[in-house]
Amino acid sequence: MEIKEENIREAERLLINGNRFDTDERVPFIKNLDSCDLLAVPGSGKTTALLAKLYCLAKHLPFKDGSGILVLSHTNTAVNEIEKSLKKVVPILFEYPNFVGTVQSFVNKFLANPACFLKYGSYIHQNDNDIYEKEAEKFYYSLPWKNTEPKGLRNKLFGKVNYGKGTISPDEKQQNVIEFLKYFELDIIERKIKYNNKPFYTFNGTAQPYYLELEQWKEDLFSKGILNYRDSFYLADWFIENNPRITSLLQKRFKYVFIDEMQDLEKYQIDIIDKIFYTAESPSIIQRIGDINQSIYNSGKKVKIEADWQPREPVMYLRDSYRLTRKNADIVNFFTLDRQQDENGNPRFVVNGKKELVNAIKPHLILFDKTTKGKLKEKFKELIKENQLDQTVEGKKYGFKIIGWSAKWDDDENYDGKLRLEDIFEEYKKDNSSIKETYNSLSEYLQYFDKNKRTLEAGRKAVLNALIHILRIEDIKHSVRIRGDEKEKYYTKKDLIKYIQEEKNGSNYENFKSKLYKWSFDLAVKQKHEEVYHSIKDFINSDFKEWFGFEITKETRNFMGENFEKLIQIGDKLEDKQLEDINIEIGTVHSVKGQTHCATMYVETSYYNYETEKNRIKEALKKEEHNFNLKNSNDKRGKQALKMMYVGFSRPTHLLCFAVLKENVQDEIENYQNAGWEKVDLTENGNDKNNRNKLH
Repeated sequence: MEIKEENIREAERLLINGNRFDTDERVPFIKNLDSCDLLAVPGSGKTTALLAKLYCLAKHLPFKDGSGILVLSHTNTAVNEIEKSLKKVVPILFEYPNFVGTVQSFVNKFLANPACFLKYGSYIHQNDNDIYEKEAEKFYYSLPWKNTEPKGLRNKLFGKVNYGKGTISPDEKQQNVIEFLKYFELDIIERKIKYNNKPFYTFNGTAQPYYLELEQWKEDLFSKGILNYRDSFYLADWFIENNPRITSLLQKRFKYVFIDEMQDLEKYQIDIIDKIFYTAESPSIIQRIGDINQSIYNSGKKVKIEADWQPREPVMYLRDSYRLTRKNADIVNFFTLDRQQDENGNPRFVVNGKKELVNAIKPHLILFDKTTKGKLKEKFKELIKENQLDQTVEGKKYGFKIIGWSAKWDDDENYDGKLRLEDIFEEYKKDNSSIKETYNSLSEYLQYFDKNKRTLEAGRKAVLNALIHILRIEDIKHSVRIRGDEKEKYYTKKDLIKYIQEEKNGSNYENFKSKLYKWSFDLAVKQKHEEVYHSIKDFINSDFKEWFGFEITKETRNFMGENFEKLIQIGDKLEDKQLEDINIEIGTVHSVKGQTHCATMYVETSYYNYETEKNRIKEALKKEEHNFNLKNSNDKRGKQALKMMYVGFSRPTHLLCFAVLKENVQDEIENYQNAGWEKVDLTENGNDKNNRNKLH
């Protein structure tokens, strides 16, 4: 099979407005139909190149041998982008035998779901970490405290989980045990319990009764279809082990396997894909795509220093960044942790800035102190105005963002007067506002949902998820028949609707449907969050509790809250009285990973210490060459900071600002200016307007 030139031209018209893919890097990748890894720099258009390849391949569908194409990514966002770009023009790509989805959805559909049914008599009902964690808390509080021998599981876990942790309070010990229950792993094949990547209990060990009690709890959850995300992969391994023919069937079904965002996959995800498709007998072509230098965890604190994905030969590269200017790319290059050196020590992974501007803007070093931190956003807006970025196509399309590594202080951290985002920007509130199925309060459900969708479905889903959350709190279940046996299971959204339609309360369905429509419309279109909150709360306290036969408990009252809580989401546009025509979004580096901005201000924050207090960062800011050999050093904090700043610094098309505490860089300012940074001093002695170096 060959990729046709005419199909590439069609892809160019469809995806890049009729411009041409370069013949040095992108066209060779699009035409390559052999197994390979593709390493792509930020802003290189790797997903666009993949979309072009998929478009061209789809023109050959259906394949003569009946096989299809498998496209996997780490997040639903990336999957949605593929669907949005290609579903209307090549709908066949989204039909059998092809599959486009996340790694999790692929594993669930083809392996974990049938495994759960075969082994435990239930299909996966809830594959959700939040729901699973609530089950873990319930299990903990159900365990009795038993001091006599043999000691109970609760006693045993208190000792084993907290062993070697010094003098800590009973509350801390209890929390550690609950954390264990939330995050331990059950290896179904080996019958082992693992925690923090170490063996904890085994079936054949001396603590077999405790192993069995934990195994029984997990398997009871499986029989109800309740799994965390990691459980799916252990079930998948079990399914392959007991049904080895499944690998050859999947290999025959999927001739081409493409995996985007490879750097974000963890080892167990990579291993299951390799176990299926990367075998000596496999006829499948596998192409893995990503940027190993952007492999940061999605937690706000931890940073993955080395990607679990280790590129294997042959490796192709996309080095040209059409997002970054040469000035910004020259800075980003010195924050690249793994430059993929060849046998002569020369870097193969180099960011080439190809963005051309009439007046390229130098990266700006903004100096502030604790008394002038409140001027940062205003200064950022001034720079945007000064360079007329609000009038650019990119400014209108991508907007302007202020980002930082650390957002807020945990209760157990030593604040010590240092700064994080919440200390610098009063209007910022870090929360768990990524789009997901479950939240901790009714107010969160009604505000944290996918507002980008143009239909009422997002609002409707948010309301129904909140209602079934309450049924779960109240432990309200319904009976279903599975393989001839009656089983109790929690309600899904579909089950809830069906119950109201068909049971004795069916006469109320039309009224409920009318309410649901109004709530959905008011949330998604009118954004009347508080009004909807009060209406739903009244409904729960009256009709809803009567229909499902429960009394409102304290836990449900806490979930609903006394009053509506207005919440600021990461990415919400925060209005400012000054220069209010420019909206600035504030968030963490993790929250903007994969995004493009017209202008980005990266503000240093304290994680153990500030970025500019780390020697490796000082070297990178000065563009010192020996920084290129950093990958093999032992400087853990320096590596973490480099990766965060690599991701943060590679977002803007035009203006990059780095805001630093003046006291941290006082002795290095001239060196940074010599390396290409333009200084802006906001401090009292800085006299900003007189001291700025206009070096455009």
